[in-house]
Amino acid sequence: MELKRSLLSLCAVSFLSFCSCELLSTPKMSSADIKKASSWSSKDQPPTYPECEALETKEQLECFQNIISDQLTQAILAVNLVANKPLEEEILVQLKIDKSGVFSLLESKIPNSVQNALPELDQVLAQVVSELPKALPATKTNVGVYVNVQLSLPVYISAQPFE
Repeated sequence: MELKRSLLSLCAVSFLSFCSCELLSTPKMSSADIKKASSWSSKDQPPTYPECEALETKEQLECFQNIISDQLTQAILAVNLVANKPLEEEILVQLKIDKSGVFSLLESKIPNSVQNALPELDQVLAQVVSELPKALPATKTNVGVYVNVQLSLPVYISAQPFE
């Protein structure tokens, strides 16, 4: 009886050892397949704010960008920047929204004319962006994870010299 149990146990362990290798193996994917699965698709969820969530995806992104643009404009106006000459210019800011929904300024493309008239604009932008309210992060829907995203936004700068 004891021999029968031992043989049965040995057979079960042997069977599991041979089968478990297949269960633990991972499929091989080419780097092209990984890149394709990782690239942004129309089914993925862009970052947003709660007030934009009920909209369709395209309108959500527009709503999100409008909120950011409005808040940037209001914050820049609140700083009361004084230009050394009249300005009516558009600048481009590149933002990062991380997996937690926190904003950071990656780059600001400020024409020399604006930089000369408002030398402190770069620091003001970095401060204003860091104070933007936390967003709902972007989601890569095919794997169900939050992802970092970058967003470029035009910002209109209008300033007059102080007289």
